[in-house]
Amino acid sequence: MIYYSDYLKLDSILNAQDPESDKHGQPAHDEMLFIITHQTFELWFKQALFEIQSVIKLLEQDYVRESDVSVCQARVRRVNRIMEHLCNQFTLIEMMTPSEFMDFRSFLNPASGFQSVQWRMLERKLGLPERSRVYGNYTDALSEPHKKELDAALHDSTLFNVIEHWLEKIPFMQSGSYAFWEEYKNAVLRMLENDRTEVKKLAKAEGHDAAKALAQIDANAEGFLSLFDTDKYYQLIDSGARRMSQRATLSVLFISTYRDYPLLQLPYRFIDSIIELDKNVSLWRYRHSLMVSRMIGMRVGTGGSSGHDYLLQTSIRQRVFDDITSLSSYLIPRSATPKLPDEIAERLQFVNEAR
Repeated sequence: MIYYSDYLKLDSILNAQDPESDKHGQPAHDEMLFIITHQTFELWFKQALFEIQSVIKLLEQDYVRESDVSVCQARVRRVNRIMEHLCNQFTLIEMMTPSEFMDFRSFLNPASGFQSVQWRMLERKLGLPERSRVYGNYTDALSEPHKKELDAALHDSTLFNVIEHWLEKIPFMQSGSYAFWEEYKNAVLRMLENDRTEVKKLAKAEGHDAAKALAQIDANAEGFLSLFDTDKYYQLIDSGARRMSQRATLSVLFISTYRDYPLLQLPYRFIDSIIELDKNVSLWRYRHSLMVSRMIGMRVGTGGSSGHDYLLQTSIRQRVFDDITSLSSYLIPRSATPKLPDEIAERLQFVNEAR
């Protein structure tokens, strides 16, 4: 028979708190809260990694079944709830005042959350490019075994990679003489020309110069049309402005545009969960930066980083799925959406055979 405490290894977990302030003969009451909060962060990081790795494994198959996409969406949603919980967990640690933190902070050097190998692993599993990191030499603060563990992960599949490949294989975008990107481009051109006409009419009626508004429309047109021009698109990739392949990007546009069709509803919900994940990871970083600012102000972090400023910059610059989240800029009104050919529209419906 299995015993509750043995199953959960509670003796090990509940005896894993060893305050440094006690060792120095200056017991600080709030260090226990600090330790337990960070231990639970790490436990939830482990669960998030477990979920993300399972999603990667399902999506890196040559053929991804619709049922597998459903499982992936559910597991990413679970990670989203974990990240929301972790953001809320900062309210617990903030019950400790900055002065109470100072009672034991000096005993912690050089240990720091900067050295969380699980968080670094999660960043890599999500697909954060090394070139996008705010602090390039972050591995210098890690132990040799942890460095090797992270280095090995550099060659593994990432969530970004497998989602990109899954999107590249989305069907329905082309059939016979129909190509989604051509129809969408023509719809964009019509919409922009209509915008120009309206701007000119308004300028004439109000007696002002339309040049500035027209220049903005031209800039919007250039951004739109770069998605459909292969040479221009790969110039964006070369410059670092975009990272995801053109085919995958157009698939996101296709799914988002025709999301009301039954067979695209699940892919759309999955993509939306990925957008939410990117947001929640950024919110966790931002929430972390606010907590650090409250506790140490502008002091340098115990791990040698610039503390609050470093964490704030990571929340802004270290987005993984910005290629997807930014695509809302390229969506067009439903009234301008090109009609799908009957053949494709029928294939995107659920069909119940008569018995």
